[in-house]
Amino acid sequence: MTKPAILVLFIFTSLSQAADNLLVTDAWIRNLSSVVPVRAGYMNLSNKGNRDLIIISVESENFSSIETHTSVEKNGMISMRQIDTLSIRAGETLHLKPGGVHLMMMKPLTDLSPGDQVAVTLIFNDESKQTVLMEIRK
Repeated sequence: MTKPAILVLFIFTSLSQAADNLLVTDAWIRNLSSVVPVRAGYMNLSNKGNRDLIIISVESENFSSIETHTSVEKNGMISMRQIDTLSIRAGETLHLKPGGVHLMMMKPLTDLSPGDQVAVTLIFNDESKQTVLMEIRK
């Protein structure tokens, strides 16, 4: 292999997409009555790479939109605040969980029942995508 060919091979192998370095575990959505217009989604996001990962949006055909939120306590009151991105540091795990950072999933477009699987797509700042199956749980 010539030197230019080795250089090209190195460039392509070192530019792995963000989605290749993310391990997603325990992905689930809290089941609520069909009259409630939102759902909350949770998961563990583990960055197995050596660079920070940034998720810029989340989408699913089962919801009209999905936002990322965090729970904030102020003067003894808990409220939610929308956040623009989810950042996962290299070698670390971000836990989306009740009472913390979570997905706010707006207006389900289909009936959902415990045990159902919902496909959700995570979109990274490098435009790579990763689809995750989230289980509906009580």
